[in-house]
Amino acid sequence: MDPASAPSAPLRRARSQRSEASESSATSLEQCSREKFSFDVRDGARALERLDIGPRTRTRCGTLPNGMRYYVAESRKPKEHAALALCVDVGSIAERDEERGVAHIVEHLAFRGTQAYPHFAIVNFLESIGAEFGACSNAYTSMDETVYELVLPIQKAEVLATSMHILSEFARGVRITDEDVETERGSVMEEWRSGRDARGRAAEAYWKTLMEGSLYAERSPIGLEDVIRHVEPRVLRDFYNKWYRPDRQAVVVVGDFVDLDDVVSLIESTFQDLRPHESQPEETPTLERPDTTTMQHATPRVVTHVDRELRQTALTVTFKFHSIAIDTPRGYYLKTVEDIFKTALDNRLYRIMRRAKPPFFNAGGIIEDATRTTTLLSVQAQCAEGRADEALIAVLRELARIRLHGISEQELKIAKSRMLADTEQLYAEREQTYCESVRDELIMNFLRGDLVIGAEDEASLAKACIDRVSHEDVIAFATQLHVRNSCVIRVQEGRRTTGEAALRAAIEHVQKEEAKGMIEPSEVFYIPESLMDLTSLVSGTIVNGRDLPALETREVILNNGMRVALRVTDFLDDQVLFRGVARGGLSEVRNDEYIDAMCSNMIAGELGMYGHRPDVFDDIVAGLRCDVHASVGMYRRNIEGEASPVDIENALQCIHLLFTHNVGTTNDPGVLETLMLMQEEKIRNQSRDPESKYSNVVRSLVYGDSYQSQTITVKSLHEMDSTKACAFFDECFRDPSEFTIVFVGAIDSTTFVPLVEKYLGSIPSKKPEKFLHIFEGIRHRERRVTPFPLKFPNHVIKRTVRAHMTDPMSKASITFPVRFRNPDFGGPPTLLGGRELTVAKFKTVMTASIIERRLLAVLRFEYGEIYTCHANASFAYQDPDVAGEMYSGDIMVSFSCAPERGVHLAKHAREVVNKLRTHGPNEDEVQAVRECETRDFEVNRQENAFWREYITELYKSRLMGAGILDGDIEALYRMTEEVRDDVIKSLSPDVVREHLRAVLSMDNHVTVILKPQRSTFRRIFIPAFETRGETIYSVLYLSGIALGIGALYARIKEKRQ
Repeated sequence: MDPASAPSAPLRRARSQRSEASESSATSLEQCSREKFSFDVRDGARALERLDIGPRTRTRCGTLPNGMRYYVAESRKPKEHAALALCVDVGSIAERDEERGVAHIVEHLAFRGTQAYPHFAIVNFLESIGAEFGACSNAYTSMDETVYELVLPIQKAEVLATSMHILSEFARGVRITDEDVETERGSVMEEWRSGRDARGRAAEAYWKTLMEGSLYAERSPIGLEDVIRHVEPRVLRDFYNKWYRPDRQAVVVVGDFVDLDDVVSLIESTFQDLRPHESQPEETPTLERPDTTTMQHATPRVVTHVDRELRQTALTVTFKFHSIAIDTPRGYYLKTVEDIFKTALDNRLYRIMRRAKPPFFNAGGIIEDATRTTTLLSVQAQCAEGRADEALIAVLRELARIRLHGISEQELKIAKSRMLADTEQLYAEREQTYCESVRDELIMNFLRGDLVIGAEDEASLAKACIDRVSHEDVIAFATQLHVRNSCVIRVQEGRRTTGEAALRAAIEHVQKEEAKGMIEPSEVFYIPESLMDLTSLVSGTIVNGRDLPALETREVILNNGMRVALRVTDFLDDQVLFRGVARGGLSEVRNDEYIDAMCSNMIAGELGMYGHRPDVFDDIVAGLRCDVHASVGMYRRNIEGEASPVDIENALQCIHLLFTHNVGTTNDPGVLETLMLMQEEKIRNQSRDPESKYSNVVRSLVYGDSYQSQTITVKSLHEMDSTKACAFFDECFRDPSEFTIVFVGAIDSTTFVPLVEKYLGSIPSKKPEKFLHIFEGIRHRERRVTPFPLKFPNHVIKRTVRAHMTDPMSKASITFPVRFRNPDFGGPPTLLGGRELTVAKFKTVMTASIIERRLLAVLRFEYGEIYTCHANASFAYQDPDVAGEMYSGDIMVSFSCAPERGVHLAKHAREVVNKLRTHGPNEDEVQAVRECETRDFEVNRQENAFWREYITELYKSRLMGAGILDGDIEALYRMTEEVRDDVIKSLSPDVVREHLRAVLSMDNHVTVILKPQRSTFRRIFIPAFETRGETIYSVLYLSGIALGIGALYARIKEKRQ
């Protein structure tokens, strides 16, 4: 049989390894697809029919008398939660020249205040019910629409009613006073400024080139700086009154509702009386969106964008074509063809990337709807400096190869199998779709007309479409991807090494190859039948086991000493998550070995951890939902991943191979040469990036100057020994008895446990070699892990970092050390001491949330000078065995602002923290944090990821050791739950104040401000003494001038005498 026409190995293996339940699920999808979409989805009358919104039993939709559309749908995930949205069918494309940015400013003002909710009452209400501002309530403005979104708990009926009323206020009651506008300008300006970094500037320039000839080119939603700073409030009110009308709006409500009709009634009573503003006519104004024809061109547009702050050289090749309406089976089918083409192209580009001396480091395709009328297919490639023309030749040649020869049977099957894996997941979890996902689908139905038919029917339609895609369909789509068909080519780089002439020469080179028939079909590549050879595999056995009822978990010990914990859940029917940990990591490595150890993750990832090169491995697991990663961290080694229950056997095989395969045996000089070149360019380019320079200073000041905290330089990279790096990685994952692996998800224990014995139990027990003597004694807690040498300054440090910037901006970070007494210092760990530390950590995390809310209230809502801010508590560098007298961490406050305001606002931020430390928060702030923490915990407990992390952290706790809990993980779980509940219930303004006074000092914080570099003249003659380097430079320079003038004067005087 011709290998090209044979069924691919992934498909054969996927079919052969499915369990009976999985076969039943796949059969159900197959049957459902045949029953509902037996007709030809490619063409014909039924393929062109618009499908009703559904499923009907769980969906309601209609139009109110005032023209407003409404959608209501049921979703049980998360429990007792709902996702709401107000969609306004207008965006920045409706703005006149003098209004550029107005649509976005109106969106900002909605949360500031409305007629019924003055001065951030909306934000206060949302936080009072546990819906954080920003994370769960937000809005966006695009060129074509504006959408306001809320996610909230609905245990209380009045919460839903109030939230609906808030949306109705957004629809017609936004308060746009002169004072509101003036205060909000600073926040909008900061959002505008945040998009003016190197990537933002490159994206803006490219967008204008793409959309040249269309109004879209000049209607970026963020708008113009001059408009943001100076637009009159009257213009904002006029825009709002003109376009915010019921007949241009829709309300979407999706959640865990008992009765959908009750929700419809609530919508009717809340929204049906809304009317256009009294100054506006009854009929909605016309809004004509530019179509694709205005942007078409036969000659490729070629541009180069040079920006010294760019971190990499990148090539982008983009094709523009008219968007396909996904409102019929045929529309869905045509989109499926696009996706299969992109998947096949990505696979080809990845194989090219894996060659010796490839033309690019990485590459891939993206398909996106840029506007309502235009779709873009872009191929993006990162390449070496000065080699963009070679990358362009490689990309255009592959596109021409597909146009000329199509894709092979093998490539088509791999692409289909990958898409079918996603389709099967959609079908398996058809009753578990998140409310936000359903809401977003209904939003797109209102705005674009996209079909919404429910997860079961969509999976059935997707399978019907995937099955019917042919080679001819792929070629037909590829035919339009030609440089003569609205193609734009852009190279962006940190310094100019590629000119437009070189790029046009590359285009001409490929065209000549195509015309002369020099482009051959792609080669059929070999795919191994399986991940591993099973002929000599001898299954292990379970030597011990126990049930953990409190955690709903089963724990087993394998013959090789590996511990496996299993928690079966029904959260998602097609998900199994896992994580394995072992004590000991990079903190144990000596200085002279550190660079090898630190690079081991990167080296192993490039060479292949599981016995195959990464490109071969990806083809083997094509069509399987199986993702496994391994890494070495500061204090532990980690294995984590995700798999479908159908494909969990493959995940277990990967873990087996991780322990038994030697990465060093696949040490490929060609791959390493490419990797080193890529890393060198990354390091060099980062030196031009202001934020990289700023981050390095923050890290060195806060965490000290030890070799563990230093960044990799080109010099240290060349000192790295790849053979030693491979050996270190191999030995880190050699002894299975060091590891505990936790599996959480939709697992059938009867079939899963034998697989654990087969693949994990068969991992041989091996003694550590060479490197792993550094981990001796850690597993059995005979000794503690080596602490990271954290040396926080013992005094106040204020440092200004100056950097060259194309667009001036400022960043500020204030880091406060958090230290509390280790109650077990000088003796063995105790349960009481562990409880005390856990209480202090919980309080610190919640205190950081209060600091963030207070800063947001002051710096954004009151002063209007920032867009957002963060206050994060971290204990990442604290050793898990708590060897020292103090338990150490930090709270870091960070924000960006106007270039001249960084120092001033940092001072205000410190004053805010000091005020909280002196007087404590108010009761509303404490209640908001308490409520948000409670609601987050409720939602998180319904996720597999939560339980995977939780159980893993319990297992690695120092309290699990002998003489403390002696492995009683349930007791540790109960204690942790009790502590968390006690902290939340007892949290009060006084508790927060006393905790801040006890653990946070104002006498040794670190403040770092990033500011634009000043001109040479000002640095020399008017030095800023806030910058150490500038002061020294100025003193030396002026001293040199003074000495030179003195010497010259002396010589003149001598000659005169």
